[in-house]
Amino acid sequence: MPENCPSINRMSVFDEPTLGVSNADKKNLRLSTSCAIEYCQKDRPFCQEARHITTGAITYLELHEPRLALCVRSWGSCSLLSKRVKNAYEQHRRMDAKRLAAGEPPAAAPPPQAPPAQAPALAP
Repeated sequence: MPENCPSINRMSVFDEPTLGVSNADKKNLRLSTSCAIEYCQKDRPFCQEARHITTGAITYLELHEPRLALCVRSWGSCSLLSKRVKNAYEQHRRMDAKRLAAGEPPAAAPPPQAPPAQAPALAP
């Protein structure tokens, strides 16, 4: 875990030199993170997700980006996932507030599902 970081979602994985994430890799890493959080519930912060959901998302991300598996205690994956889930959670709360203001019921959250932990297909 990088020193002087007060919170896991404030860590910068992209600026960590030991991971060697280039500018070209940032887009792919963001896309993989977006795919991993599709299985998280948007009505709660990352720290309140069910354990099997968090574990599945971390596994999915580390299988698709092996450099993140080098991080101690998965801090790299957790940092990326925490940021993305936080943004999705805040968006969910804003949309629920708009629905309530319009007199509509809040959106129902789908039941949690773990992402498939299969390795990415290798290019021929």
